[in-house]
Amino acid sequence: MIQFALLGLCWKFAYESETFNIRPATGLDMMSARFIASMFMHINTERDVRAGISMMKYAVNHHDNFTNVVPAFIIALMLTLCSFLVEINVMLILSSIGDVLGVIMKYVSLCAIAHLPRFYFSSLVANKASKFGSLTLKIENFRHEGKLKDADWSIKLLRLTYKSWRIFFCSVSYYFMPFMMIFLNF
Repeated sequence: MIQFALLGLCWKFAYESETFNIRPATGLDMMSARFIASMFMHINTERDVRAGISMMKYAVNHHDNFTNVVPAFIIALMLTLCSFLVEINVMLILSSIGDVLGVIMKYVSLCAIAHLPRFYFSSLVANKASKFGSLTLKIENFRHEGKLKDADWSIKLLRLTYKSWRIFFCSVSYYFMPFMMIFLNF
């Protein structure tokens, strides 16, 4: 929720500020700085998007293991959505900066937003949740086994949501997201 709040504050600033506007790159050095920063942000957020999509898949395929699968699915969806929005937000903010040093400094400061969950999780020292970092979920149910055939319509809706994000991630986000910065430069 803190990530969503910080993203909202950035968007509020961009919407209300008269000085915020997307500027084309003035040279190859500016385009390179923006592209490299966007590529590193993509690398930072891609694993969170992938982890969120994997958690959505686990929740749908193992819905019998949950008392209520919806909260687990929503948390995974929020991780996916927030990580994707952080990446978009950074690209938009970096495309509004007119000097290379400003791009580098803004990238470093905006990178902290992407790492907020990790900062919080690493601060849990004596909490039982600190043991979850090494936890791996064993995949036991697979769709080809027909486990979802008799599932409730809500589980099928969750699966459709998961599949939509997976298709978007595999076909657009994973490969083409860093290159959006090149298009934003023009």
